[in-house]
Amino acid sequence: MNQVHSAPASGSPSRRALAVILAIVGVLAIIAGILYVAGAANSLHFMVGSVHKGHHLVRAAVSFAVGVALLAGAWFAARRG
Repeated sequence: MNQVHSAPASGSPSRRALAVILAIVGVLAIIAGILYVAGAANSLHFMVGSVHKGHHLVRAAVSFAVGVALLAGAWFAARRG
């Protein structure tokens, strides 16, 4: 007997939606990190609640790290689906 096992062509719709949402938020976090590095972070006051001063490099590093983590989560969710 020759049996062929194949994975389903499309994953669970909830997993796919989760992967898309994680990817979008991850890309937005990386864009926010780029804006912090570029010095345009004062235009992000709508996201952080108020105009802030200083700590741009720390905020940029955190934004990049969160963005990469979210993109990794999206890849994992899409792969497991």
